[in-house]
Amino acid sequence: MSRTRLEDLDLNLIVTLHWLLTEQSVTRAAARLDVSQPTVSHALNKLRDLLGDPLLIKSGRTMLPTKKAEALQPRVAETVDMMRGLLLEEQTFDPANQAGKFRIAVIDSIGALVVRAWQNAVLPEAPKLELDILQPAVPQAQDLIAGKIDAIILPEPKLLSLPPGVNIDEFVQRPLFNESFVTAVRRNHPLANGLDVDSYVKADHILINPEGLDVGEVDQVLHAAGLKRRIAFRSETFLLALEVLKNSDFILTAPKSLFRFNSENYQIFPCPVNVASFAFYIGWHPNWTHDPQHRWVRERLMAELARLTDEK
Repeated sequence: MSRTRLEDLDLNLIVTLHWLLTEQSVTRAAARLDVSQPTVSHALNKLRDLLGDPLLIKSGRTMLPTKKAEALQPRVAETVDMMRGLLLEEQTFDPANQAGKFRIAVIDSIGALVVRAWQNAVLPEAPKLELDILQPAVPQAQDLIAGKIDAIILPEPKLLSLPPGVNIDEFVQRPLFNESFVTAVRRNHPLANGLDVDSYVKADHILINPEGLDVGEVDQVLHAAGLKRRIAFRSETFLLALEVLKNSDFILTAPKSLFRFNSENYQIFPCPVNVASFAFYIGWHPNWTHDPQHRWVRERLMAELARLTDEK
């Protein structure tokens, strides 16, 4: 086969290849490229001839990448990212007139914090931008992989499982803030004047566990000390646990940020059990790194989230 010169190539094929490998679908790749499905099918045939590999193989209603396609994907993504950075370097973003959505996948305990950061740091300068908050759950996995979700915020080390197929190590990651555990009871609770380990263990507890497990990190620490607590209520969501806490004599141990904007309903103590703190990270698809709007929004959100969670 004769050697192909770079000058003879249609470089649009690189972008098309990127979205084909990302979406693993001719239809979805066409939507991302804003072209017709036949146009993408024609480009796929060209790429197959050029690379000497089928790249994507139909399997039922889906298309699966070949081994060569899997090896090419990160290199192609990096190439497109470099091209985007080169071409967008001089572009400017006009926040006052920019419309659109910024979509963030985040667990509900941090959602209110993200909304507050948006209202403080983004909305005043970009009033036409819309914020969408989504749970990092299975239905959103494909959007996250494809870069349709702008960012994901999650704990590290991970306190919950990500959807199947989502590898956070493939995303750009930056630390946001450190998180610690506190223990809370409702106002006028019999233990509102203070807690020690003994009264803590004897109380009835709420467990928040998005993975639906019977015990949590607190129970592991107690078990190591030869102690055990009684869990009276389990919830997969943080906000439901707050409602139960406000209207019961149960005790809740949870991340401090959960109570940051509604502490008036609860008496909050340092956790009597020594549970390790952890950090929250923000991650985004590498395709967004050099996008002017994305960079403008994420830099303001990151700075404001750090300010809101500053313990000084």
